[in-house]
Amino acid sequence: MNYHLNIKMFIFSFSKNENMEQIVDFPDPADYQYPEELRLPDGTLLIGRTYGESPIIMNRKKWRLYITYERLDNDPDNPRPIVRSTQNGIIYRMPPDSITQTIAGYIRENPGCTPEEVMGYVLAWVQSEGVDLSNEDRMFVWASYVYDAISLLAIYGLIRIEK
Repeated sequence: MNYHLNIKMFIFSFSKNENMEQIVDFPDPADYQYPEELRLPDGTLLIGRTYGESPIIMNRKKWRLYITYERLDNDPDNPRPIVRSTQNGIIYRMPPDSITQTIAGYIRENPGCTPEEVMGYVLAWVQSEGVDLSNEDRMFVWASYVYDAISLLAIYGLIRIEK
């Protein structure tokens, strides 16, 4: 009898998984293996080989950012929220990265904001948390991280960039 029970459970687990949607881990910007250039799926260059060749930086005052995801979990304390892209339908588990989540939250609360506004908000928040940004090199590293995170959000379909 245990044999039949095990077979039923085995078959049930397969049929159950066929109906479940797959959750993909959104890349953590700190661990992401960056190519030489970051491009949107349509081929639009976001970050080039140098920052001078990076349209997201050069157009930081012009481009507008909009959220294109819906949150699927209802737990505001979840360190890894589950979201679905309304652009591609993929369900992502966000990284436990407060910077990426803060960027997405700011864009959600301020639709049409610019990358520069997001940058200002995040850097002010980081400073309020005690990070000293008076060193130019440290400021550059933080700014690079924010632009990388914005780019990943756009590439994976969680935000839309209006040029």
